[in-house]
Parts: sequence; C-alpha cells; structure tokens
Amino acid sequence: MNNSTETEGFPSGIQALKTEILSSLHCALPGTVEAFDPETGTASVRPALKRNRRNGEPCEMPLLQDVPVFMPVPFEVNPGDACLLVFADCDIDAWFESGRAEVPLSGRQHSLSDAFAFVGFKTGRK
Repeated sequence: MNNSTETEGFPSGIQALKTEILSSLHCALPGTVEAFDPETGTASVRPALKRNRRNGEPCEMPLLQDVPVFMPVPFEVNPGDACLLVFADCDIDAWFESGRAEVPLSGRQHSLSDAFAFVGFKTGRK
C-alpha cells in the first residue's frame, strides 16, 4: 500500500496553486437550517463546518439564502434541522426561476450561491 500523498514531488508553487483552487471549490457540506419558507420550498442554511482563512484562522461560512430544499415526500422543515448542502456545477438562478433548462446567467462554478439542501438527517444533537 502506498501512503504517499498525490502531490508528493510537485513543486511547491504547483502545490500552492492546487490548494488555492481546491479551497474555493464547493461540492457538499453539512449545514443547519436557520429558516424555511414552505411557500417557495427554500431555506436559509448555515454551513456547519468552518473554513480556514489564508492565514490559517478558522472562520464561519456565510448564511446561504434561498436554498432549494429537496423533499421527495413533503414534511416539516424547522430551524435547527441538519441538512447536506450540495453545490451545483454552475449558476442555477435562471433554472430556479423558470423551471426549464436555461443558459446560466453567470460563470459561477461550485459557488455557495448555488446550493441545494437535502434535509432529514439525524445528528448526534439532542
């Protein structure tokens, strides 16, 4: 079994660039619902993990607004509910407004602005 890292032997400049790119890429994060609008099916969600700033200091991620909530069966969503945030590959605003296939309105990729919330997870919180 090889325990070396994928980037072993990369020049430090390339490693720094990779770290910078990956630190701005969002794919999926746990989150906590702070508010839910049953009329629109969207929530305000706080990512439940902190990010490190460039200087290594931890910081909270911003509250995400108007996040579409996945509910295959309608159920009550409440503040404090755990969820999984998944970030779309591109800007979802035009699609969310029209409900049809649309050209993205911006060049955003894996942005905090393009999150979906999957609610219904049970966490260790009482």
